[in-house]
Amino acid sequence: MRRLGIDTRELAHPEPLEMAIKILQQLSDDTYLYMLHSKNPIPLLDLAQEHGYRTLSEENEVGDWQIVITSNSTVDLKDLLGV
Repeated sequence: MRRLGIDTRELAHPEPLEMAIKILQQLSDDTYLYMLHSKNPIPLLDLAQEHGYRTLSEENEVGDWQIVITSNSTVDLKDLLGV
């Protein structure tokens, strides 16, 4: 799978959400969004799930959030965090 990654840790609201939405509109079954964020983006996760995407968000050891969003139903989302 091809990773579409963005680092939004230094951006102010609503920029991270806007960037993520643009990428979500381009996702296919062989791509996924990998996002680094300074907090858990609940509105983004809710929006993605409402549109049928699978999501995973996990806080790493330094307090940043890693977010994975994909429409692929067969991939293990945890595997995409470490890629």
